[in-house]
Amino acid sequence: MKKVMAKSTYFAMTALALFVFFGCGSKNEKVAENADDPMEVHEKMDMDYTIIDDSIRKSEIPISAFVAEDSLHFSQETPAAFKQQLNKVLDAYLVLNESLVAADEKQVENASTSMMSALLEVNDGMLKGSAHDYWKEKKFFLMDHVELCKEADTVEGKRENFAFISEAMIKAVDVFGAGRQTLFVQYCPMANGNKGAYWLSESKINRNPYMGSQMLTCGETKGTLN
Repeated sequence: MKKVMAKSTYFAMTALALFVFFGCGSKNEKVAENADDPMEVHEKMDMDYTIIDDSIRKSEIPISAFVAEDSLHFSQETPAAFKQQLNKVLDAYLVLNESLVAADEKQVENASTSMMSALLEVNDGMLKGSAHDYWKEKKFFLMDHVELCKEADTVEGKRENFAFISEAMIKAVDVFGAGRQTLFVQYCPMANGNKGAYWLSESKINRNPYMGSQMLTCGETKGTLN
C-alpha cells in the first residue's frame, strides 16, 4: 500500500512539475517574442508629449534655418557615448533612405524596424536640461513617423513619412553632432507633392529617395553636417 501511494505521489509531483515548466516556458516565449518587436515596444510606451519644455516647442526652428547654420547647438556638451548611439540611428536612417531609392517595400519595412530599434537603444538620460528636452521631442516624433513609414500601404505613403523623418534627423544631427564624416543635406523641390523635401546622404551625388528611378538625380545639395 505504501509503495502504491509513493508511486501516485511521485507521478502527481512529476505531472505538476511538467505543467509548471511548460506553462512558464510558453509564457516566457510570448513575452520574449513581443519584446523583440521594436514596433510593439513603441506602441506600449507611454509617450507624454506634455513633458517637453514649452520653450523648446515655441522656439522650434524651420529646417531651412538648420541648413543655413542658424540653429541651436548642444554638440559641445553632448557626451561621446550619446553621439555613438545617435550615429547608430543615423546608420539605420541611411539604410532606410536607400530602400526608398530602390522603392523596395520589404526593405523599407525592415529598415524602419532597425531604425526603431536604434531609437529605443538611445539613453536619453545622458542629456540634461534643454538638450534632453529637445532630444525627447525629436525622438518621439521620429518614432511616430518611423512606425507610420513601415505601416504605410504604398511606397508613396512611406516616402511621405520619410520626409518628416528626414527633417527631424537633420535637426538632431546638426544640434548634437554624430561624430562621423561629412553628411550632405539634399533637397528636391518636386518631392512631397511639389512641396519639396530634404534628406541626408553620405554622398554629394543625388540619389533621390522620393522620386526613385523616375528622377533619381533630381535635387541639389543645400549644405553639409559633420
